[in-house]
Amino acid sequence: MLGEQLSLHDGCISTVALGRELKKHGIENPRPLVVALQFFDPESTGERPAPNFRFGHLGRSFYSKERYDQELRNQEKATAEEAEDAGREAFTTTPEEITIKPANRQEEARLVKYVKSALEELYASDAGPEETAFVFDVHSARKGSSFENVDLIAVHWRSRNFCDLIAVEVKLEFSAHAVHQALSYTRFSHRAWVAVLVESDLRAELPQRYPALFEYAISRGLGVLACRRLQGRSYEVFPVHWPLRNQPDPVQEEEFIERYREQFEEAEVLEREQKRPRPRFR
Repeated sequence: MLGEQLSLHDGCISTVALGRELKKHGIENPRPLVVALQFFDPESTGERPAPNFRFGHLGRSFYSKERYDQELRNQEKATAEEAEDAGREAFTTTPEEITIKPANRQEEARLVKYVKSALEELYASDAGPEETAFVFDVHSARKGSSFENVDLIAVHWRSRNFCDLIAVEVKLEFSAHAVHQALSYTRFSHRAWVAVLVESDLRAELPQRYPALFEYAISRGLGVLACRRLQGRSYEVFPVHWPLRNQPDPVQEEEFIERYREQFEEAEVLEREQKRPRPRFR
C-alpha cells in the first residue's frame, strides 16, 4: 500500500493520508501500522518479507528513496545556510549572559536544525491539523528577555481540541546555566527540553559525566536530548529523559503565545486576528 501511494503522489504521502487509505481497505485502526512503518528498519525485517522498494520517513510524511535523499539534501543545505548566517552575526547576549563566539553560534544554529527534525519525529500527531507546521526554529528571533528566548517551539496535539506547548533550549555544553535557562521555560510552556552535545554514548554519557546536574534537571521535570556528531557535520538526536508536564502560569503562557504569535497562528493554535488560543489547555 505504501509503495503504491508513493507512486501515485510523486514520492511523498503524509502519515494521515496513508492512514485514510488503510482504513479504506478495511483496517479500522491503522495507527499501529503507520507507527511501525515510521520506525521500520530495512536491515532487520524479522519474519516479515522485505519490501521491494526503499522509503524514508521525516516528520509527518513518508518519501520514496529519491525524494527522501532530496529532502535530506535540502535539510543539509538549509542548515548550512543558517549556520553561515549565524557565524556572520556579531552576536552578544544580554548582560546576564555570556558572550557567544561566532563559531559556537554557528554550530548551535546547525544543531538547532537537527533538533527541530527530531522534535518533528517525537511530536508528530494525527490529532492536529493536517499538513500544518508544528515545530518552529525561533532561535534568532530574540523576542524576550534572556530567560524567555527559546530556541525551538513545538506544539503537541493530544486531541483535536487540546495541545501542549513545548519549549526547547539548545546548548553545546550541559551546564547549570543551560539547565536553569531551560527550566525557566516551564513558567510559560507545558513541557521543556534542554538539548546538548555529547561525545560518545547518547544514553549514558550525561548521567555518568554529570550525575548531580542530570539528577537535578530530571527531578525538576526537564527533558534532556543528547546530540552526537555524525559524519558530514550532521547530528543524531536521542531523548535521554522525557519532560514531565507542568501547568504554566496563565499570564506568562499568554505572553509566550503573543511573543510567538506568527508561529502559533501557523500551527493553528491561535486563530488569526484573535487574542486567545483556540484550544483549551489541560
